[in-house]
Amino acid sequence: MNIKADRYELTSNDGTKITAYDHGGTGEALIFIHYLGGSAHLWHPVIPHFLDKYRVVTYDLRGHGLSGQPDEGYTFEDTAKDLESVLDFFSINSAHLVGSSYGSMVGAFFASTRTDRVLSLVNSEGALVNDTGEDGRYEESFEEHIAKFRDQLDPDYDSVESYKQYYRENWKPWNEARAYFVEHYQPRVKENGKVGPCTTGKTMEKIISEIFYTNFLTLYEKVKCPVLFLPAEQEGDLEKKKRFIEKASKVLSVCKTVFIPGTTHLMMYDHESELVQTIKDFYAEMPVTSISK
Repeated sequence: MNIKADRYELTSNDGTKITAYDHGGTGEALIFIHYLGGSAHLWHPVIPHFLDKYRVVTYDLRGHGLSGQPDEGYTFEDTAKDLESVLDFFSINSAHLVGSSYGSMVGAFFASTRTDRVLSLVNSEGALVNDTGEDGRYEESFEEHIAKFRDQLDPDYDSVESYKQYYRENWKPWNEARAYFVEHYQPRVKENGKVGPCTTGKTMEKIISEIFYTNFLTLYEKVKCPVLFLPAEQEGDLEKKKRFIEKASKVLSVCKTVFIPGTTHLMMYDHESELVQTIKDFYAEMPVTSISK
């Protein structure tokens, strides 16, 4: 896999460095937004399939990859300003957004607050159900929720190689796409000399808190572009997600839901071809005038 991209460093409105990548291509802009704990290069297996018709841009979310990691600034409005900065830097008026998990949430918020800058929204396993509230995923408080896995947010590894070896042995099913992500991921060296994810546990907790208290259904009430929902068939809370999507579909002018057989949470790793074709089909079916309600 040989993916070429020009890397740029830009500055968001609060001074945070955002690292973005221009993959080339021609046509309307298409921006892929990665999941929590990931980085832009996880989309590399998917990107070549779109370069014939779209100009593809990716970026590392704040707190991830090569972007800055400030102590504060992890609200969805902060992420929206970052994405706005990416669009402005590349002189992109409006773009298609494709998100995975947390990336879908970032995209949904952006589409609800910058409606004129989004042509369409693809949400793969993200912003498909609320954490709290009526029919939410959890009935516990945030502190009860985060206490269950707080000590797992920032694990220690003895070296970069031991970090990569852990994933080779435990991230199943191990395949070329997962191997590519792990090989190109750049973990951080901690103050204690150990190696860990580039996203710190404190940053992860702030982002998880923002997700926990967000009502995504109210965001869709403001979204004007076509939306494709991609719930993973093998993921948890599927019935709750179906009910949430049914409610969201009533406030969206154009939306579609596709269940790709056998998919789990990070479907770009195991169902790349099906994911690509589903997105392409959605784009082909999209009304030309659907950007305006």
